[in-house]
Amino acid sequence: MLGKRTGSRHIAVVLLMCLFWYVISSSNNVIGKMVLNEFPFPMTVTLVQLCSITLYSGPFFNLWRIRKYQDIPRSYYYRLIVPLALGKLLASVTSHISLWKVPVSYAHTVKATMPLFTVVLTRLFFGEKQPTLVYLSLLPIITGVGIATVTEISFDMMGLISALISTMGFSMQNIFSKKVLKDTNIHHLRLLHLLGKLSLFIFLPLWLYMDSFAVFRHTAIQRSRPGPFRLVEV
Repeated sequence: MLGKRTGSRHIAVVLLMCLFWYVISSSNNVIGKMVLNEFPFPMTVTLVQLCSITLYSGPFFNLWRIRKYQDIPRSYYYRLIVPLALGKLLASVTSHISLWKVPVSYAHTVKATMPLFTVVLTRLFFGEKQPTLVYLSLLPIITGVGIATVTEISFDMMGLISALISTMGFSMQNIFSKKVLKDTNIHHLRLLHLLGKLSLFIFLPLWLYMDSFAVFRHTAIQRSRPGPFRLVEV
């Protein structure tokens, strides 16, 4: 009886966490779409997200007494941690580009292809084979995304490609994060913080080159500046 109660409680916690994740993810995408409609700089939105992870996570984790980083061998760091950070960066940037280019509902529909990417990538990297029923269960997902793409009024090819790349990136991140957590015993929140810091370090020079000047010339930034600091348009 006690085992059944524990199992039921575990299932309830998992379902609650999945629901909570979906609500947070949907709210984040809706707010992101609102921001990008007024401020069309997905790279800058990504930069702000990475800065938030880097600056806020550390103090909160210390307050919650989350255990510190584990010692990670340098070879393992470059072999898995750095590629994971690059994957996180690519997934975040392309996710914001897709939100900028297509409606939130369509971007979420494309993200439904994540099980497809997970099955393909685990087979590619780890040689894992799935039962036939699992492969068959992917057909409705592919069909549904195809129908949504054909009937989407605000279809944009860059938005579709970005959403697919983002979904693939998040799928790879999930797969390899699980491996890193198992190999290193690092706390999952500390891993998120580590990947956020490393992604920011990699991304900052690219943002300075690609987006910084355009951002500071944007009308929303110009209106918020005091008079003497406004850029004079030629």
